[in-house]
Amino acid sequence: MRLIFAHGLESGPQGRKTQWLREAGHEVVAPDCRSFALAGRIALLLGVLEAESAPPLLVGSSFGGIAGLVAAIHAAARGRAPRALLLIAPALQVPVPPPWRVPLAPPCPAAVVHGERDEIVPFALGRDWAAQHGARLWPCDDDHALVASRAPILAALDALASQAAAPVR
Repeated sequence: MRLIFAHGLESGPQGRKTQWLREAGHEVVAPDCRSFALAGRIALLLGVLEAESAPPLLVGSSFGGIAGLVAAIHAAARGRAPRALLLIAPALQVPVPPPWRVPLAPPCPAAVVHGERDEIVPFALGRDWAAQHGARLWPCDDDHALVASRAPILAALDALASQAAAPVR
């Protein structure tokens, strides 16, 4: 499956989660966002989404989670929504800068994987966002880095991909 991966603030395009996704057999496009503040990340991800010939599944981790969510919302407003959105410990507490401010409602099927012992992004943020927006929550007995959570991340991705591929009735 083709994925767009938005890495976190302390990570990069070749980080652990990118490698997990590739090892699981996915084609991963991971833009290098290391030199960008949130506004620049959103713009870069929006450009990547708009350049895709078919809607990809977007995965965003931490700071990449908030950037990916906002980019997905703006892409959807332009008729280019991703087919699904997986947020991994998304930094939902980070204020979205102008001109990107929008209600943080997912424009496509969404899921959240979040460590219950997260010391950077409180678990309650991901849990509450998922509940508010009908997204499936995948809680993990882990911290923010989710080093021990490869299996739940890949399971969430597979479940979300299946949900997004199901015919609409």
